[in-house]
Amino acid sequence: MCLGSLGTVTRTWDAGGVPMAEYESTGRIATACLLYHPTVVTGDSVLVHMGFVVDVIDRETAAEAQELRTAMGQS
Repeated sequence: MCLGSLGTVTRTWDAGGVPMAEYESTGRIATACLLYHPTVVTGDSVLVHMGFVVDVIDRETAAEAQELRTAMGQS
C-alpha cells in the first residue's frame, strides 16, 4: 500500500497556468502539482500522492508521521 510522500516545499512556480512545487523528501528533490492546494508556499509541509499535493500538514504532524515511517523501516 502506498502511503504517499511527506515533504517540505522548497519552491513554487506556474507552469503554463498549472501551479507546481518542488519539495524535499528524505533527502531527495521531487516535483508535484498544486491544483488541489494552489495556496501552498515555500516552507509548507505537504503530503504528496501520485504527483499531486493532497494535503498541507503542520510541522508537528509531519514530524510524527516521519518518525513512524522511520520506525517501520520506510523512507
